[in-house]
Formats: sequence, structure tokens, C-alpha cells
Amino acid sequence: MFHTKRTIIALIMTLMMLGIPLLMTPLPAAAQPGNGSLTTAIFQVIPGIGTFTGTLTTTSFTLVNGVVNAVGTVTGTLTNSAGQVIGSVTNQAVTIPLTGFTGTCTILTLHVGAINLSLLGLNISLSPIDLVITATAAPGNLLGNLLCAVVHLLDSNGPLTALTSLLNQILGAIRI
Repeated sequence: MFHTKRTIIALIMTLMMLGIPLLMTPLPAAAQPGNGSLTTAIFQVIPGIGTFTGTLTTTSFTLVNGVVNAVGTVTGTLTNSAGQVIGSVTNQAVTIPLTGFTGTCTILTLHVGAINLSLLGLNISLSPIDLVITATAAPGNLLGNLLCAVVHLLDSNGPLTALTSLLNQILGAIRI
């Protein structure tokens, strides 16, 4: 049924975008290709179809229209429930949008020192106040997503640009 590389890649990407977890584990250091890439083992049982076993090699990260994407290749084999190979891919180029990032952004930080007020026999003492308001951006957090978006309106995707740059620096630092 699944005989083309594109069908297998589309299936894997669809599973990932739908949030269906793929069992992915880093390969041992000896199996890593080095030169700024990260190879991860993939083992996914697809109900009613079979099993995909292979690797995802991430070589870089890009930022496109405000979404961080992992760029790399997939190699693997799709077998049916009888163990027969029904498709395979070798170094198939993939771009996978990384959605579902969660995080917080600071909305307001207020530090007020101690206040002592004496007025016509009335004494008021207020201890130091530290107020920090943060919003959590995550799927389903409507207010947190909105406030974080407002806080970063003028950044030109600054946090995502910085994140993409850091991810590429990490990949560049991987040497085996």
C-alpha cells in the first residue's frame, strides 16, 4: 500500500503534526554522523498499517513565518504486521515544523522598597514588595498566548530568531 518515499514521509510528518508521539531516542555517540547534525532513532507502530523503523538526522533549524522548523533527512523501513517490507526511504529530505512550544514571558516586574509613612499620628509601614507577572504560552492558554504575543510585537520574532540561532549553534558544536 505504501510504496513511495513521499507517502512514508507524509505519514511520519502527519503523525508528528497531529501530536502523535513518535518513539525517538538519540543514537549512541559512535552512531552519530557528527559535523553539526543530530541523529535520532525512530520506532513507530502505526495501527492497522505496520511499523516504521529508521532514523531522523537533523542538520539545521530555520524560522519560516514565525515557526521554527527542523531540517534534515529521514531513512527507514515500513513493514506490515507480518514483517514484510512495504516501503523504505533513504536520506529523504524533510522539513518538520516544531509546534507546541511552551514557555513564559515576563509581563511586568515591579520592585518597591519598604515604605514608612507617619501622618498626624497614623503610622503605616509597608514591607518591600516584589511583584512579577508572567504569562505562559502553550496550546490552549489563550490569555498567555495573547499576552506573550503582545509583549513581543515589536521583536520581529526576536525570541524565535534567537532560539533558531541557538539551536543551529548547538548543532554546530556537536562533534563526534
